[in-house]
Order: sequence, then C-alpha cells, then structure tokens
Amino acid sequence: MKGWRLILAVFAGLLFLSMVLTRFQVAAPAALRAGVAPVTRLSVTAADNVRRAYVTLMQDRDQSAQVKELQKENDLLKQRTELLSREVGRLKQVLVITTTQAPNALAIAQVIGVDPSPLQARLDLNRGARDGVRVHMPVTVPAGLVGQVVSVAPGQSTVLALVDPESVVGVTLQGNRGGRGVAHGTPPDRLRAEFSRGVPIRVGDVLVTNSQGGVFPVGIPVGRVEEVLPMGPNDISRTVIVKPAVDVGVVEDVTILEGL
Repeated sequence: MKGWRLILAVFAGLLFLSMVLTRFQVAAPAALRAGVAPVTRLSVTAADNVRRAYVTLMQDRDQSAQVKELQKENDLLKQRTELLSREVGRLKQVLVITTTQAPNALAIAQVIGVDPSPLQARLDLNRGARDGVRVHMPVTVPAGLVGQVVSVAPGQSTVLALVDPESVVGVTLQGNRGGRGVAHGTPPDRLRAEFSRGVPIRVGDVLVTNSQGGVFPVGIPVGRVEEVLPMGPNDISRTVIVKPAVDVGVVEDVTILEGL
C-alpha cells in the first residue's frame, strides 16, 4: 500500500513539474518524458486489464445464461422424446394385438392404480365410459390376457385380473390340441385350471382362451402349465397349476378390446 502511495506521489510531482515547464518550453525535456513514461504505461496497462476483466465477466455471465437456457431446452426435448417413444410403443402394442389376438381394439389405457390387497388382483385404468369402455370388455397386452373390465366410471375403469380369486376364464391347449377347461385365479400369482380326465395335458403346455362364456376372443395366451397335480382313482377331472403369461404387477399400458 505504501509503495503505491509513493508511486502516485512521484507521478503527481512529475506531472506538476511538467505543467510548470510547459509554460516555458513547447516540449517536455526528454528526461522528464522518460521518467513519466513508466508510470503512464503502468496506468494504461492497469486500465486495459480492468477493461478486459469486465468484458470477460460480462461474457461469462452471458454464457452462463445461455447454458441454463440450453439446459432447459434439452430437458424439454428429452421429455418430448420420452412421450413420443412411449406413444410409439403403444401404437406397436396395438398393432401386435390386432394382428395376433383380436382386430377389435378399442383403446390403449394406462394403469393408474393397483389393489394393494394380496388376496385380490385388480387394476385401475385411466379410460372409462367417456372413452367407450363397458363392463366385460377384455383387457390384454402383447404377451397375453390381463383380465376383463368389471366396473366403469366416466373417466376410469377397474380390471379384474386373471389371478384374482373371482376370475374365471375358459381355456384350451394351444395349437388346436383340444381339451376345454376352466381356469380360476389363485392369489397371489397363479391360476388353477381343470380339464377332463382324458385331456393329455403336460408341464410346459401353453393355455389360450376359448369361446366359453362369450367374453374373450379365442386364442389369446393365458399362461403355461407349471405343474400337473396327481389324480386320485375317483377323480373325474385333471387339475393343473398355471403360471400366467402376464405379470400384472409390472404392467403399465394395456389394450382394451371391444366385447364379442
């Protein structure tokens, strides 16, 4: 601090001397110019550095604002991309279902709620009477049958999933192998199907819907036989345990089909 004061004092003295001398001669002596020049250069350099620092600060501030704006635009684009990707996935789902299960798809619906009870399996959808949804409409995904609509409100509906204890669906062996049976929901995540004693059903067989009950289109995958229970001498039916084709606990989007 003292050094700066000394420099400024010297500068002021030289400047004063220069002003006095200029009254007596046009140009300042070379010695005086030589003495003042370092201080002048120092002042100019300091001012230039301050100017550059200010310009840099303003540029950094502008760049920070631009970076924040670009980040917002990037986040918005990501959200739009995710929405478009999900919509493409839904359209692909409808295409698969209409070509492999049933041509009469009504709408894609999003699962917005799951019954927390371990003894029930019901899903709430964001489609209702305003969208044309009615009771008994089948609900499915590309992997297989989910269940059927059991209640409808204006803006949402409830689906009874296959593994719910109140669920009943007619089934048969895939591949036109015959055998008509009935599958009941067995919480938390299995089905129990009964066939006549003579049906040659084995572990690994795939069960699909049949026309029994007039609710579900024929041929939609229901599940795969996981166990064939032993039969007693007086049993007239064969019971099998079935793993559903669809895990309703992870389903996000489903397709609602028009009733038969």
